[in-house]
Amino acid sequence: MKKCVLLMFFCFGLMLTACSQSEEDKQEYSGIIGEGKAMGYEYTVSKEQNTFSWKVGYKGDISVIEEDSSNEDNLDNFRISVSDSKEALAKLIIWGSYFLIVVITTFIFYKKKRKKLEGSGAIITVFAGIAIYFAFGALFDLSSSLQNTKYYYLVPRLLINQIKVILFRYIPSNDTENRQQHFSIL
Repeated sequence: MKKCVLLMFFCFGLMLTACSQSEEDKQEYSGIIGEGKAMGYEYTVSKEQNTFSWKVGYKGDISVIEEDSSNEDNLDNFRISVSDSKEALAKLIIWGSYFLIVVITTFIFYKKKRKKLEGSGAIITVFAGIAIYFAFGALFDLSSSLQNTKYYYLVPRLLINQIKVILFRYIPSNDTENRQQHFSIL
């Protein structure tokens, strides 16, 4: 009985030390917390203290956007669409490769001996049909994901351009240094 109680206290003590936080755990993490690329679109999420900054881009044209409550959903949807595009592209490559394997295997058997293909034509057709069906499904998913990615890529950039237009209107035209300073921030 005493051994069981001692064992319970020992295990409880181990759990408490494992659950406690050290000073390093309490400090805020700063650095890159996520990144992704697909079909020319890319994003990098970095955290510094309590702010998130996003670098979003398409074919090298990169914009830096600070996350706030007004653009949080759009940036998160952009991240999800880039991931979906990458996944759909991988599926398309896999099903396209499967179709090519079926076609090449059929061609090799056809060249070697025609008698082997007489009874298996229906099976080969079914395998090729399955590959085509799933490849087209992946192609449509890729197209849809890329359209979503394009939409969510343009929304934050349009907001930035609207802010630039507003600043351009309200900063006097003879104050070019102040204009350049505001535009370099955006």
